[in-house]
Amino acid sequence: MHDADDAKPAVPPADGPAPAVIRGRSGCVARLRAALCALAPVDDPASGPRSAWLIDSDFVDWPLGEPEVLDALTRWLRQPGRQLTLVGLDFEATARAHPRLQRWRRDWSHRVGARTPADGVLPAELRGLLAGECVLQRLDAPDWRLRALTDPVHRQAMHEASADFLQRCVDTWPVTVLGL
Repeated sequence: MHDADDAKPAVPPADGPAPAVIRGRSGCVARLRAALCALAPVDDPASGPRSAWLIDSDFVDWPLGEPEVLDALTRWLRQPGRQLTLVGLDFEATARAHPRLQRWRRDWSHRVGARTPADGVLPAELRGLLAGECVLQRLDAPDWRLRALTDPVHRQAMHEASADFLQRCVDTWPVTVLGL
């Protein structure tokens, strides 16, 4: 999935273009934060994509519990027809790492879904964020590498592969836990 077009960012940050591959924890987290906050531009929240998929084994390292990210997701989800889907394997770890996200999710459960693969296998090549033309692929969690896919062919292939994969996923991570 390497080509000359990979050098352009999917969502350009305000301070200039980003490299095709971002390396290091702080750079990757900053890029994910920027992409999540860009879902609902402050000047025109309705211009964001209609759906976003976040796919990872867990979301412990993602900036999902940060107030600025949750505020941006709230602005985005307030727009008609918006849907956020989290696909992962270990949502208990996600809930422990991001208690704000877990509380926030209760209010947005009608627009925020959580799914897990029925067979328990999460293809490594699908990990990342897909939202309209913004496609960020996590290449490897331990070494912290994130690639922005900007070539339309590669973006479309990632969207199609993810949509196919989502067909083989089931609902998980209930908003409330019922007990006796």
